[in-house]
Amino acid sequence: MKVGIYGAPYSGKTTVFRLLAGNQTENLGVAKIHDERIDFLSKMFNPKKTTYATIELVDLPGLSPELSRKDKNQILMKIQNVDAILWVIRAFEDESVPSYFSDPAKEGQYLRDELLVRDLEIAESNVEKLKNAKRKLSPSEELQLKALEKSLSVLNEGKFVKLADLNEEEKKILNSFSFFTLLESVIVVNLDEKSFRSHDYRGKEGIQRIANENNFSVIEVCGKLEMEINELEEDEKYEFLKDLGLTESGIERLSKVLYSSLGLISFFTAGEDEVKAWTIKRGTTFKEAAGKIHTDLERGFIRAEVVKFEDLKRLGSMKEIKANGLMRLEGKDSIVEDGDIVNVRFSV
Repeated sequence: MKVGIYGAPYSGKTTVFRLLAGNQTENLGVAKIHDERIDFLSKMFNPKKTTYATIELVDLPGLSPELSRKDKNQILMKIQNVDAILWVIRAFEDESVPSYFSDPAKEGQYLRDELLVRDLEIAESNVEKLKNAKRKLSPSEELQLKALEKSLSVLNEGKFVKLADLNEEEKKILNSFSFFTLLESVIVVNLDEKSFRSHDYRGKEGIQRIANENNFSVIEVCGKLEMEINELEEDEKYEFLKDLGLTESGIERLSKVLYSSLGLISFFTAGEDEVKAWTIKRGTTFKEAAGKIHTDLERGFIRAEVVKFEDLKRLGSMKEIKANGLMRLEGKDSIVEDGDIVNVRFSV
């Protein structure tokens, strides 16, 4: 999965990218999904290697009102290559850092409208093209037109395409048009320390309204504090977060929100060599999940031995799991649940 980080200049967009991607300076990076379950399993199995789930990140160029439509479109075109959008909206006060917007809600509205305008253009031009065709439309074109008209209807209401009443076939049809408003979005509000501690800032209601209207998740972070936290040792970090009334950093919370918003879950493999989180879409079968580990495991799949993470955490060992009859066998068509610890039996 690839997530594009989208925002105006001076919003702290690149700071959020670097924090998520381990301070990488390029515009491509990988975010580790913080997971206490992996920490627990790593302590239990003491493996040679511990591997967390990850998401790819792309730091998109800043989008500002002063840019020409051509320049804006060149930036927006980069969104075609991502699976979701992470908006970063500035809500911090700093006179030394200029801003294009007087209010965070106005910044959010601007970012929203740029996506809507682009998708409106795509929907209108393609609907017009199909309606003006000087021949009878094929069945597939008829379906395409229906899906586009549904999209155009919600876009004209100022809403995102993902809110249109689309069936699965229509969603697949629309994938070829790369509608930005069909992608999942998460809003990050970048606060200063005062606002972060008070959980209040100018424009909060407006940003929440945008999120509510389009079913976005919203998370508040303070980029400046996050950079300080990032430099601390683990015990110092705990005390710092405790003083803020938190148990984990904003970047750790954000990575989890991103993961769940994309409809992703993790299953685990655990042993002396490696404890690893494997990323799959919700609804994946055990046979498909086995293929994530290795193609041979999917090809020769027999069954999966499965333990729920919560059972292992509660009982403390695999020996107790077996003694209590809590290891289950699952067939190829059974669905993997988040937190399943899986051992695949196979033959090739």
